[in-house]
Amino acid sequence: MALKDDATRQLIDSYPLRIRTRVLYSDMDAFRHLNNGATGRYFEEGRADLNMGIFGVECMIDPPDGHQLLFATVTIDFVRQAHYPGEVEIASGVQRIGGSSYVIAQAAFQDGRCFALADAVMVKAVDGRPDQLTDRERAGLQALVIRASA
Repeated sequence: MALKDDATRQLIDSYPLRIRTRVLYSDMDAFRHLNNGATGRYFEEGRADLNMGIFGVECMIDPPDGHQLLFATVTIDFVRQAHYPGEVEIASGVQRIGGSSYVIAQAAFQDGRCFALADAVMVKAVDGRPDQLTDRERAGLQALVIRASA
């Protein structure tokens, strides 16, 4: 099932975290549409915001003692076109929590309309091997679970 098949995923109120950013001139293609690379970068900023809130800024800047947050999978579904100029709002939350992994669910909005959806499977690791989420990390992730589809 494609991400866009779940109508709840296209509702901004389904997500507990949001960040806004300005669309850059370099983000558009010859038709004033946002290019796919820019959309991926917006989602990356949303994931960084979520991960820093749970694991601390050092997880992104200078991870201690071989600790890492690794990608297992990233999926992006493009729902409609977005344009330059303007702003983009990235909404993020947690869809699933495993033993050492979790899924970040995201949606990108322009002018209140969803234009792309993303899922990223993240793995907490030490020296490249899965490491169990702590109770504190699990509680932080649980607090960011997205609203389920009806």
